[in-house]
Amino acid sequence: MEPAHLPRDTRSEKQYGRWSGRFTWAAIIQGAAVAILTALLAAFTAGTIYPFKMVEMMLATPAIGFSEVTALAGLGLYLVVGVIGTGLSAQFYHHFESRAGRPYRGVVTNALAWSHLVLMNVGVAAASLLMIYAGFIGDFAVTPVELGGYGMTIEQVSQQILNPLVVPVAAMLLVTVAGAIAGGTGFVVNYFKR
Repeated sequence: MEPAHLPRDTRSEKQYGRWSGRFTWAAIIQGAAVAILTALLAAFTAGTIYPFKMVEMMLATPAIGFSEVTALAGLGLYLVVGVIGTGLSAQFYHHFESRAGRPYRGVVTNALAWSHLVLMNVGVAAASLLMIYAGFIGDFAVTPVELGGYGMTIEQVSQQILNPLVVPVAAMLLVTVAGAIAGGTGFVVNYFKR
């Protein structure tokens, strides 16, 4: 016997929740990745003297902080677009598939939904991880050799570590945007199809 609080016919939700389920799982996976990255950063910060030395160096030379900002911006991008954006997309798909009764059928709408899922998630993950990597390596690069760093100048870090990653990060952000545009186009096409 079914509980009284559940609707009697849940077949339509199971039948039409394919894309919302895929995006929900993608958001869960992206959230786990952000949680692991944050835990690693917190463990590193709590377990070494390096962050204290980095703060001292940033106070002495504020420009050193740009690599740290790069890493934190990458983590923030991953959280906002990778987790929250993907989870919100799952809610859009749920609305169309279950509440509006407009499941994704046909090659065009499913291709747009797949493009949305793959391009947005791969693009944001790659861009974010590149930014986190650049900031992390940049931090070590400006740290003096006696503290375990590479002893590079700010200009060397910019030219040798950060600048070469600008184009790949921008390309991955464009991939992310292409995925989001594909998803939005899919929403419109699916809504107006007969």
